[in-house]
Amino acid sequence: MKNSNAFQAAVLAFGVALAACGTSTAQATESGKPIACNVQPGQKWLGEKKIKEIFGASDYMDVNFKTSKMQCYEFYAIKKNGDVVEAYYNPVTGALIKSNLIPHAVAAK
Repeated sequence: MKNSNAFQAAVLAFGVALAACGTSTAQATESGKPIACNVQPGQKWLGEKKIKEIFGASDYMDVNFKTSKMQCYEFYAIKKNGDVVEAYYNPVTGALIKSNLIPHAVAAK
């Protein structure tokens, strides 16, 4: 899906909201350890189409998808109600590793 100024503003608001809550967008868990998907060399990754289907990309207004530094599939997306979602998936199994939700009222501030 196409990136937009509204999406970029929502992602920025998401980062600000996380910082205000004392958490980091630097892919860290509550324990402070980085999110890692433990992918081994030679393992076959799911294709972009399949992982977007698992994530449910069609349920969102705007989706930004990438591979994180820790070898996870990473999504930043805006729900149709304005909530912002950040989610990390194992690229081999499609298992959800971690997700965060910032409600529209918080993301809009």
